[in-house]
Amino acid sequence: MKNWRPLLLSLLSLPSLLFATTSHSEPLVWKATKGQQQLMLIGTIHLGHKSMYPLPEVLEQFLKTSDGLVLEANLEEGMPPINFDGVILTKQVLTSEQRERLDKTATKLKLDPIMLLNLPPWLTAVSIENQTFESLGYDASEGVDQTIQKQAQALKIPLLTFETLAQQLDVLQNLPDNGKSLLLDAISDEDQQSEDVYSCMIQSWQDGDQDNLLKLLETSEWDLQTSDALLYSRNQDWIKKITDPSFLSPTGQYVIAVGALHLIAEQNLIQTLTEHGYHVTQVTTSKDSYCQF
Repeated sequence: MKNWRPLLLSLLSLPSLLFATTSHSEPLVWKATKGQQQLMLIGTIHLGHKSMYPLPEVLEQFLKTSDGLVLEANLEEGMPPINFDGVILTKQVLTSEQRERLDKTATKLKLDPIMLLNLPPWLTAVSIENQTFESLGYDASEGVDQTIQKQAQALKIPLLTFETLAQQLDVLQNLPDNGKSLLLDAISDEDQQSEDVYSCMIQSWQDGDQDNLLKLLETSEWDLQTSDALLYSRNQDWIKKITDPSFLSPTGQYVIAVGALHLIAEQNLIQTLTEHGYHVTQVTTSKDSYCQF
């Protein structure tokens, strides 16, 4: 799902030294087995940069002989129309102080604050975060999801999806206060949202530093209902599909690529797979990032 700072885990264009990775560290990838079924899972970043590739060799080799690639949604689907009739708008949920923060953020990103005030809060949050990442050299076409989907297409690997884009849009449009929690997170502590924070995010993702990633996400201002709608409930829906033999063959081999938080936050898929009898091991090498945020 295209979203804001916590779920996106996408980062910024910085000097090459900050992007440097070594053969001793890789993004987090897990292998889960149950009977004859084999799954390989990677947490994705929805916007990316060429410096993030190639992906771990163990994942790319596994994909070549897979029976399918499982994504959150088909990224090549046409985006369904957004219904603005009678919805709560950003200007209706912000205090005067919060409006000032929004205006400051919009000015910095060269966005029209009036336009943002007249969007639903969740869409304002998405607009702010996407503009931030794109202004620093990141692009959806270089996202991990897009990259793996292109690789699978070249290999003629079937694509399976947990959701449709219409279902994802429905989740966003039904968030509490139309996504106010996401908006407040997008404009909170704007002065502190420096390139150091984002560089640390991407370095932590590339190094597979799970602890650091979780620390970076502790600043999220999401309420419990928002977290449940975007993470916990969807994880439960997805595990039902993973364990459904009509969706994934009990003797098949599949790559599963979903937003990184779905694999490392509370009630994550890795934990849930273990509870469902899968043997799960990390197959990539991680290291501490030691970056500041």
